[in-house]
Amino acid sequence: MDAMNRKTAVIKRSIFINGQKTSVSLENEFWEGLQEIAKQKDTTASKLTEEIAHQRTTANLSSAIRIFVFNYFRSPEDAQTSDSTSLKAKAVESRALVDRAKDENARAAMLKTAADYDLLEAERRKRVPESSDN
Repeated sequence: MDAMNRKTAVIKRSIFINGQKTSVSLENEFWEGLQEIAKQKDTTASKLTEEIAHQRTTANLSSAIRIFVFNYFRSPEDAQTSDSTSLKAKAVESRALVDRAKDENARAAMLKTAADYDLLEAERRKRVPESSDN
């Protein structure tokens, strides 16, 4: 089976956050990315996940991890504008990156990340009145 016909496996792992066991489901590519980031930061994936959990703006930890990993590995020119762009714009950026990805697994993960940004934007809109956006 070639890469274009394979489906990305979602792997469920148990982790501890603040001493409590929780399950997180992520595609293998995101688990690998999380482990690579942890290694670069000289920490463990568990400790990094705990930091992500504390800083997240969404109730879904898996989404928060995907967004963290995606943002970490963005190209430098994309990262320069990330702080000033809206969540909606980030979803559009994620979908645009799909066109550049050659691997079907990466494409699927980027589409999921775009959906996660859409979810974050919807949650933000619930908290912030529409009139303050314009």
